[in-house]
Amino acid sequence: MNNHAFSLPSPFVQLAYYVPNARTAAMFWAEHFGAGPFYLFEHITLTDVVVRGEPGGLDHTSAYGWRGELMIELVQQNCRAASVFSDRPWGLHHAACFAADLDAELARFERIGMATAMTAATTTGVRFAFVDANALLGHYLELYADNPGLRDFYTMVRNAAIGWDGHDAVRSL
Repeated sequence: MNNHAFSLPSPFVQLAYYVPNARTAAMFWAEHFGAGPFYLFEHITLTDVVVRGEPGGLDHTSAYGWRGELMIELVQQNCRAASVFSDRPWGLHHAACFAADLDAELARFERIGMATAMTAATTTGVRFAFVDANALLGHYLELYADNPGLRDFYTMVRNAAIGWDGHDAVRSL
């Protein structure tokens, strides 16, 4: 922890954009911004979804690629359920970081007035949450419970970008 009264639990590892079509957005990012390759995961299943204190659900597709020092996630919502995506226009949606103790970090954010907007878990048990930082930052913060499998996924996506020649820009997971 640095000498500031409050800091993020770790450096940002991802910028995520809410887009109408993840595949199309990934092709654009690869062609025009040199990001990629992107790994497209369609209809991602989540468990234990809670949106603003109410049980919920979310069907989404994400494309994961790499640019510079960060993962780029392009998220498309596939359902009409109320979510942290459905309440905003297209564009920058969140910046993500890992948290050694997710619950403690969420409590810390709550104490400074940033409510937990959504919590969920992947089918492999990775817990994550979105903190509503829109009033201050213009986007959400996503906190991942630190997990070796998720870190391995980040490493795989980053390693695929090293020396990538622009071919096979979008790959299905």
